[in-house]
Amino acid sequence: MSLALDLVLKYHQETKHRLNAYARGPGRLDWANQPDPFRRYVGSPLIMLDRTEAATSLASATRSAPSRLNMQSISSLFYNSLSLSAWKSSGGSTWSLRVNPSSGNLHPTEGYMISGGIEGLEGSPGVFHYTPAEHALELRGRLPEKGWNALRLPEGTLLIALSSIHWRESWKYGERAFRYSVTDIGHALAALGIAASCIGWQAVLVDNVGTDDLVRMFGIFGEDLEAAEGEAEHPDCLLAVFTDGEMHDAVLSRDDISRLVPQEFQGEPNILSVDHRDWPIIESVAGATIKPATVENYEKVPSRGKLPSADFCRVVRKRRSAQAMDRRTAMPFDMFCDLLGFTLPLPGNVPFSLLPWKPRVHLAIFIHRVEGLESGLYMLLRDAGQRDAISAVASADFAWERPADMPEGLDLYRLQQGDARYAARQSSCQQDIASDGCFAVAMIAELKRPLREIGAWFYPRLHWECGMIGQALYLGAEIMGFRGCGMGCYFDDAVHEMLGLKDMAYQDLYHFAVGKALEDPRLMTLPAYG
Repeated sequence: MSLALDLVLKYHQETKHRLNAYARGPGRLDWANQPDPFRRYVGSPLIMLDRTEAATSLASATRSAPSRLNMQSISSLFYNSLSLSAWKSSGGSTWSLRVNPSSGNLHPTEGYMISGGIEGLEGSPGVFHYTPAEHALELRGRLPEKGWNALRLPEGTLLIALSSIHWRESWKYGERAFRYSVTDIGHALAALGIAASCIGWQAVLVDNVGTDDLVRMFGIFGEDLEAAEGEAEHPDCLLAVFTDGEMHDAVLSRDDISRLVPQEFQGEPNILSVDHRDWPIIESVAGATIKPATVENYEKVPSRGKLPSADFCRVVRKRRSAQAMDRRTAMPFDMFCDLLGFTLPLPGNVPFSLLPWKPRVHLAIFIHRVEGLESGLYMLLRDAGQRDAISAVASADFAWERPADMPEGLDLYRLQQGDARYAARQSSCQQDIASDGCFAVAMIAELKRPLREIGAWFYPRLHWECGMIGQALYLGAEIMGFRGCGMGCYFDDAVHEMLGLKDMAYQDLYHFAVGKALEDPRLMTLPAYG
């Protein structure tokens, strides 16, 4: 435990961007070896999913009864979470976008599913890999009907796993790529949780299983297998999706896991790059955060609810990342409060209802253009009970004033009044988008204590929480006619100094900006699927 914690803290410290030096990266982009963004298992049967039905399936997002489990509803789940959302074209180049965003649009995240027998899906229990390029499932292995029926899972349960190919990120970002990959997992978790809720289903994290369990269940090629060939795929997490619309306990016993391992896996993973560059520190932190099988990890959290905002369902496929902000449009006060409300882990507030731990991430907000609020530095506490702990380690000069007319339950405090645009831009690697919108966010996570109390393997989960907050901001901004932009480049310790944080008790893990986006007329948008 001590060695793993030391490795994680060492990784986090060494991969910080600083005002005088960026984290170690490749220096230049080796375009000849840019990783293929689409994993395929050569030799596995490909089962096409219906895009037409999926495209219209969210029309009744506030349905009183859950969607029936069939090929159409499975198609909807993936189409509105992990699929392509559009293609962009400019200057002779064409690239795809996805419903789940990714750092640099590099998409290290892969999705897998285990299900019982479903008509049109081989008719028997099996393990599948999702392929967003085709919007299809690849059969990886079959499971015995008898073993599946013996599971202590509600009828109609789906198991969804997410994994990361860190090479896709490290090709461009070097050693910081592990941070970006696990933040992307958070975005994908939120996307899946919202897509499930939009058709009346419930999703919850199954967090008692270990990393090695996921390797066995889904046939994922890890760094210890020759077949990886520099393209190791690391299992991240497992979701249970309850298609009966009810929330159930999500625990798999050792016997359950043994029943979910096919005797044989089909297909070989395609080669993503001809050549690779190794980043040993990434494999070090990946090894240090391997999760063991556990029994009880967290404090109890409030009961979970059922449906997200119907507006979330309307915009899941319209989400785009802003490239520039207009520098003038202000956000109405009520709209700003509603948007922050989407980020709170309240009972029933999808996607945060799928997490079993209490919130560990809070938002330092640089407010530039919000009607009724003075410009300055603010803090949104996502758990009001943690104010004393945060204020004790933050700058003693902060006012901690609650703005007038703030809705009950929204614990926003003004720390410092004044023009925050320069501070927002400078701390976000001098990116104008951090200062040109309505506001920018630095996500401040409690780091040391949960890693010591729970385990070093909780480090990625802090980034998952940040990615989920980012996804809520993306969709909330779209609903309100604004747009968001996630920023993985920021000067870690410059933000800590600004907040008065002097050790690693709290750390900055992700930045995000919201504002009125400027459209680039040079970009042509094409349909996701021809």
